[in-house]
Amino acid sequence: MCSPQVILAAIGAQDQQVCRCHQAVPARHSAPEAGARTAGRPAADGHASHDHAHRGASAAEAREAAEADASAAPGRSATSRRTALRAAVAGALGLAGTAVLAASPAAAAPAPADPPAPSDYPESVPDMLRRGGRRIVDLTHPLSADFPVFQFYVRKPEQRQVMFEDVMGFNSAEWTFNEHAGTHMDVPAHSEAGLATADEIRLEDLVAPLVVVRIADRAERENTTELTVDDLRAWEREHGRIPEGAFVAMDSGWYRRVDDAEAFLQFDRAAEVMRFPGVSVEAAEFLIAERDIVGFGTDTTSLDVGTRVEPLTHRTLLTTGRYGLENLAALDEVPERGATLIVGVPKLRGGFGAPVRAMAFL
Repeated sequence: MCSPQVILAAIGAQDQQVCRCHQAVPARHSAPEAGARTAGRPAADGHASHDHAHRGASAAEAREAAEADASAAPGRSATSRRTALRAAVAGALGLAGTAVLAASPAAAAPAPADPPAPSDYPESVPDMLRRGGRRIVDLTHPLSADFPVFQFYVRKPEQRQVMFEDVMGFNSAEWTFNEHAGTHMDVPAHSEAGLATADEIRLEDLVAPLVVVRIADRAERENTTELTVDDLRAWEREHGRIPEGAFVAMDSGWYRRVDDAEAFLQFDRAAEVMRFPGVSVEAAEFLIAERDIVGFGTDTTSLDVGTRVEPLTHRTLLTTGRYGLENLAALDEVPERGATLIVGVPKLRGGFGAPVRAMAFL
């Protein structure tokens, strides 16, 4: 004999495979027939035959009540009739009413509660910033067609929209730009073939303690000044030794000129040079040999001072496997020490440089 739960499931089933001996009995079958079948079945499962007869009698009474209820409401849905039939059979089987209600389609089980949030998840960056009174400073200029570049070396960026929302359902554009336009990275292969390309820069070098050395006052007076070893030693007297693995950034205040290409590049046609600050070769050698930095950067368009024809500062830095960042922005919003530089850079296979999204975590 099937369990009462299986019998009730059979009554409510639609297009399901259930036990054939307990398919739903149509309401037109008479109660005495159902009772007689139950009473005459041999006791094969250890239950007494008279117990089946007793339940059959109860089923007859419950079924008569269910049929009378159905006749009183001829427009009742099939679901209501099944519910009444389940109640009748449940009465015959001696089940509690609560069990019938739980099995009824109209009494759905409550939705499970959401699981508790794991306590070992790392804190989100917004939560970390709010809790610690910290912030992130974007050190990156927007890249656009009007970003100032020295066109003798670098082609101006171009953007061409090729897909349109009103036609295709989405927008898309094609960009054409040099690796060294906008805020970007110079990688070792930029100075010597065979060295690391953009896709080979170590991830651990893209997150580093940020050291900011300010020469903006001097650069305002002298547009071809350079970051020197004396500047670095003066910084260390105030803030302590430049840590190993740091990234050093020169803040000349030049980034504020980026919306004026002439003021930013200051190309001297007579001398065929540009006039903007840079990093001296001696300072580069000191930072590499004495402080073992991961790289350095400027807020101008080159690591070298604009008047230097041969890119000696580039070579000094890049040929040792380090990287440089050019056209950095907003360094004046970052403290001299205590911030962390984070650089996002695309893995351009074989790239001699790449655009970046540089930021300082304060």
